[in-house]
Amino acid sequence: MMRRMPRVSQEEDTPDPLKVESSKYETPSTGLGKLSHTLRLDTVYLLFQEIRGHSVVEEKKVAILGDMRSACYVSLLHILPTSASITLLVLNWKGYYIGAELQGPVGQDGLRFLGLQFAAKMLELLAVASLSTILFALIRSLLIYDTLPFGAMTTGFEFNNISLLWSKEFFATCGAKTFSSSRIKILLVSTIVVFTILGATIGPSAAVASQPVLRNWSGGGTVFWLNATSQELWPSHLDGVGLPDLPCTSPQNASCIPPNYSLLSSEMLSFWPSPSSVSADGGTVPRLMPEKASISGRYSVHTLEARFIGPFVYHPYLTSATTPSAAVADALSQVARYWNNANTHQCGVGKTCFHYYNDITYTVNALQPLTFVRCSASDINATIQFPRLDQGIEKYPLVNYSSTTIGSQQWFDAVTSNGSNPGLSWVELPAADFGRASVGAAVGLPGTKTQTGEDGGQVVACTVDARWANATAAISFLGGPMIVSGTPNLWLGGTQYQLDAAGLPLWPQVTIAPAWAESISSIVTDSSESVFTSLCNSIGRLGNISKAMSPINAVEAVLAVMITDGLARTSSLATILGSLKGLDKGEWIYEFLPKDTVFGTGGSAFNYTYQQGDRSTKFESRTAVNGYGYGITAAPLLSTLVLFIYSLIATIYVVHSLCFAKMTSSSWRSITELVALAANSAPPSVLKNTGAGIATLGILKQPVKVGVVDNRLQMVFDDREDADEIKQNEYYG
Repeated sequence: MMRRMPRVSQEEDTPDPLKVESSKYETPSTGLGKLSHTLRLDTVYLLFQEIRGHSVVEEKKVAILGDMRSACYVSLLHILPTSASITLLVLNWKGYYIGAELQGPVGQDGLRFLGLQFAAKMLELLAVASLSTILFALIRSLLIYDTLPFGAMTTGFEFNNISLLWSKEFFATCGAKTFSSSRIKILLVSTIVVFTILGATIGPSAAVASQPVLRNWSGGGTVFWLNATSQELWPSHLDGVGLPDLPCTSPQNASCIPPNYSLLSSEMLSFWPSPSSVSADGGTVPRLMPEKASISGRYSVHTLEARFIGPFVYHPYLTSATTPSAAVADALSQVARYWNNANTHQCGVGKTCFHYYNDITYTVNALQPLTFVRCSASDINATIQFPRLDQGIEKYPLVNYSSTTIGSQQWFDAVTSNGSNPGLSWVELPAADFGRASVGAAVGLPGTKTQTGEDGGQVVACTVDARWANATAAISFLGGPMIVSGTPNLWLGGTQYQLDAAGLPLWPQVTIAPAWAESISSIVTDSSESVFTSLCNSIGRLGNISKAMSPINAVEAVLAVMITDGLARTSSLATILGSLKGLDKGEWIYEFLPKDTVFGTGGSAFNYTYQQGDRSTKFESRTAVNGYGYGITAAPLLSTLVLFIYSLIATIYVVHSLCFAKMTSSSWRSITELVALAANSAPPSVLKNTGAGIATLGILKQPVKVGVVDNRLQMVFDDREDADEIKQNEYYG
């Protein structure tokens, strides 16, 4: 039976430890013992004492320390995880660019990422320990100065397990009505919920926030204006006024279309499959051919992309072709050059810049030409039929075209030079019969089999649907300087049939007058051969399109790339308005790069201000740098939000402890200590029949506190009222 000790004063009790059996036993060092216990380094301290040969005996302890030094010791546990969390917040919210690889030896990113994972795990453990200390402080305060539901006593050990939120202890705490005020109940319940969520999410959040992201980072750009109106750049109707300096007089004329026909021929059309091609499959397996060609401009090369119907693996609904506009491509090429110079200058003077990178992409949003073509063949002297293209995907009904000339033998002999070369006539297709069609092309194709099986030739009626489609023109470092590419989104999926809110086509259609179409196929005097004829003869390197596989589809391919190239050169002489700002002082450099931030858009690098009535069009280029860095994206944003909530809670607790409470306690912070407290307490009647477990919520709702009974601390329930309140800086057994 335990002997009741007489109550003694602090003066008598403090200097005299419990009796010991040998002089080699010592009491723990007050400062070092407090510090190690506060930082949960009790094991280290005890092992240190064992190594020194000093065993520590249990003495009476202070349950509540009311001094600033102890409060400072407690705050040390929160400083490291809070500082690390704030560092990650700053890195991600402000932004920090690293480069193509993480800093350190080249090729060792795997080890560096492993180190970051270990650091994130350490942050998780320290943050959970910090939250545990705060939660224990709240529970301990309620146990000492108020009451606490019996089921809530162990939440400090279980809050990092999400199952706590549906445990019987938590439900009992939520249903308890023994709190002194509803405010305290709300505080306790909300703290348990928030801390449990933080305990489950702070680990993944630390891992995500600490890992630099490999992505395209916004690296600036600039606003610029071209000296042409939007209607001039992307006209809705192209009449007889063709491109500059037409008709062509020389293939070397920079403003003329024909310089590109050799590029289209050699890079794309010459690879059209021919029956004589030698292959291991004997021509039974679908073919492939290049779907890109480089188109030269004045200051750039823009990439023409196409998809062809024919004997190929990939089979679009319609033969299609698209390329960035020449004027936009030229302007973007110049802007990219200026950005490179600005970034290089900033790196040279040691200012914020993008030193190392995997790739750099320069983009500008603008309309660009997109052409769809479908053809139908008929015999000479028969009624020709043009496909109608506005009925939807795979719905292309044939409509008769009434003409006494087009399709006749006389017409065929005239356009084909008596059957020696393919030729064509451009025709206007009435909207009443053909719906939304840009222009029609009647092609004389000599040497092809007719519907009756003869080889005299055919008339191919082709409908052209040309659009201005929204797209992003881009130049990339890896793709090469001055090479501009870009395609509209879903350009092969029938988007041309979609309407905007006003009921108009989402991609504006271009109405092409036959005279304009004729101008882009004008004759080059050096060869006395039209562009159309030259492109047809380049198909499959056969010199005769009629000998190619699927010659009707080959005609579609020729028309698609030829018209797209012509549309891309509309207003091709347009240039950027204004000179670079502060060219001598380098003011333009700061306009190209992000201002006052690591990542972001640029400003306006050119000395031009729009005035009412100016014939100009506004564009904005953006630069994206691919590399590792810290910044705000979806995952880091959510992760840093979790770290911010933790840091805010820890900071508030530290400030409250140091500036207001100025006291602390480390009692009952382990299950062993809590069991020891229970073992030292008199058994209450309310816990009857609970030795083998608790099966009712009523027991868990019972209010409990820690008080002084017989000069020692005990758990006190409502069925006894002889307990005294714990006092600061007093020693208890």
